[in-house]
Amino acid sequence: MQSKPNTINHIYGVWPILRHKILLTPRRSYAELQQALQQAEKVTEHTLGELLALRQSLQLGNPSDTTDQLQMQQRIQFMIKQVQRQGSGFATLSVQLDNYQEIYVNYGATTAKQVSELAMTRLAEAVRECDVISQQADDKFLLLITDVSRIYDAVLVAEKLMQKLALPNGLCQPPLELSASIGISRCPEDGIDAELLMERAAAAMLHAQSRGGNQFSLLR
Repeated sequence: MQSKPNTINHIYGVWPILRHKILLTPRRSYAELQQALQQAEKVTEHTLGELLALRQSLQLGNPSDTTDQLQMQQRIQFMIKQVQRQGSGFATLSVQLDNYQEIYVNYGATTAKQVSELAMTRLAEAVRECDVISQQADDKFLLLITDVSRIYDAVLVAEKLMQKLALPNGLCQPPLELSASIGISRCPEDGIDAELLMERAAAAMLHAQSRGGNQFSLLR
């Protein structure tokens, strides 16, 4: 259930944007998705602890996203209550653009801002009206995907997000290649606490970054 307009700043219900005819690359087969999922799951709880510690150290002295995170925690906690009442699950996706700092340095602040805005638009196009997207920073986004009954439901969304970002763009010449690292957590499978779900998604995203980016990861 979406919140009423303007009750939560920087959190947007997603609407379809049909400005261009999008030609997506063919989806991977079920067997290929299963193989990718199995590879993504090869993370130990010890690695989770290390990734969360790294994330906390990176955020020290940079509390600018505290408000947005708190708002998303409240939204996730509300969705958790719905899960407990109705039994339908949801997924939290932490998305960070790859090489955003390099784009900022090499092309300047104006182009970097255009990249951030384009990424927001394309992520919004990739999900449904019932889903929620929040921009946590210029290169960071948090998505809540509703009605997730299987892990493959979340995996397919992550695949679609990467496909959307990879589409050609005319921001500059030569065209910039956009990609992202995506971390996935699920409720209730990964917990029934909003902060924990966000932390697990962020840790999985860092793991995807550590493997070179342009991929998704989840913790098991």
